[in-house]
Amino acid sequence: MIYHKGYKLLKPVKTNAPHRESSNEKCMRRILPLATFLLLACTLFLLTTEASALIQNEYLGDITVTVEGATRTKERFIESLAEKCLKKKEYRSWETVNTKALSQCLSNSRLFKNVEVTVGTAELKVTVAERWTLIPVPYFYSSNDKRAAGLYVFESNFLGYGKTVSAGGAVSTDGNRFSLMYMDPAINYSNHTLSVMAYRSNAEVDAYVKRDIVDGFNKNETGVFLSTGYKITPSLELSLNVGYGDRSYEQLDSFAIPEEYQAASVGARGSYHNADYKLFYNDGLSGSISWLSQVHRSDGKEKLSQGTASIQWDISLLELHVLQLGFHGAIQSDNGIRGDLGMHGGARGYRGIEPNGLWTRRIITVSADYQIPVARTGHGTFTVAPFVDYGEYKPVYAGIGSNYTAYGIGGYYFVNLINLPGVGIAIGRNAEFMGNFVTVQIGMGFK
Repeated sequence: MIYHKGYKLLKPVKTNAPHRESSNEKCMRRILPLATFLLLACTLFLLTTEASALIQNEYLGDITVTVEGATRTKERFIESLAEKCLKKKEYRSWETVNTKALSQCLSNSRLFKNVEVTVGTAELKVTVAERWTLIPVPYFYSSNDKRAAGLYVFESNFLGYGKTVSAGGAVSTDGNRFSLMYMDPAINYSNHTLSVMAYRSNAEVDAYVKRDIVDGFNKNETGVFLSTGYKITPSLELSLNVGYGDRSYEQLDSFAIPEEYQAASVGARGSYHNADYKLFYNDGLSGSISWLSQVHRSDGKEKLSQGTASIQWDISLLELHVLQLGFHGAIQSDNGIRGDLGMHGGARGYRGIEPNGLWTRRIITVSADYQIPVARTGHGTFTVAPFVDYGEYKPVYAGIGSNYTAYGIGGYYFVNLINLPGVGIAIGRNAEFMGNFVTVQIGMGFK
């Protein structure tokens, strides 16, 4: 059955009948206290395991680090960054130490708007100008007939130790979402990493053939996710992931409802990051590959497995012109229910597709953006960027194709004063889905 967005049936009116707690709400009561406990435990661990400030290097010996300009960031944390940067660059003698490269390496933390490093005899002097990192980050997305807006409180330098904490949510024309997250990129200044996230969402999801909806339902999801990893090298990290989720569904018009269930999953992820942060791009190569499999599923159906891969390569050309190449892929086993299908749209590689509007079990996309800086202010940079996306996927519904192309141009503003994502507008065309489209994104919605 196909119907157009403008002719949807009215949803049933709510009654005053006594409220019955759903399985989703019961799961939320169990998950949120657990997630809060994990976040508090991480904070206490952080505060009670202060390490020695002694900086050492295999080839350079004992090093004295002097820090200036830091008011919110702990000096010990900056010293640990300097220690890891010296190791990453593999300097064998003080004569080979490149202060410009060290400054860039420290800037890659994204906590400072400016870093200067000077070298003495067995001594480093680090002068920083800090960004403001505790900020309310807006979320705004608008694309044709879909809108979303919200607010996240985001701290990327928690207690001055470079940890990240965020909490917030968003409401949209299709539902709402709330999440709570903690991320530690260096537990006790070591190579061990940790991230914890709890979330709850209630959203209408629609599958599209061009601009027509061919399937849909209201999807309620509550979950908690934990990842613990280890950096084998400064650029390569391996992590183990575990998660638990509760999914339930409500009927949307005359479409069938998937069966609700709870599931526990385990998986692994490998990530590589060898790129320098340059405000409106990351100079270099980064990527990740992950696999997640269900080990428990309450509905008795065969357990689902799925994998994702992503590569981003930013290449500096001419006078700070930047070619940004992207690759994204996703695959899952064929045994899942309709509600398990991968849902894509909106981001790079999927532009010109409504958010969650393309449902498939297998997809590969490539994207290219050519960023051209056109103006600089005291606090940021304006750019324009022609773009093109191409994707191939396994179709699920009759009448849908197996590939698409999107192209257009975007305009963006990237802020340097605070650790805040950019503001952007993109105008383009995707003949296989939205046709002509205009997308506006701000803050956390910016991609």
